[in-house]
Amino acid sequence: MPEVHVIAEGDRWNAKVEKGDVIGTYTTQEEAEREAKSWVQQNGGGEVFTHRDEGEFSRIRKGDAV
Repeated sequence: MPEVHVIAEGDRWNAKVEKGDVIGTYTTQEEAEREAKSWVQQNGGGEVFTHRDEGEFSRIRKGDAV
């Protein structure tokens, strides 16, 4: 099951497969979460983890099974 992390990078948000590639970069956290969940659904289900706005190694704020 894929795991995708939504992580702030500067003033943008990345949706990134765990230990993999960035799916996309978005203007808002909401948009990044929506696209991450869509990607996970299209790839057989998994989890989306949204991090705090603290950069790549920030704490996870919430997780959603998709």
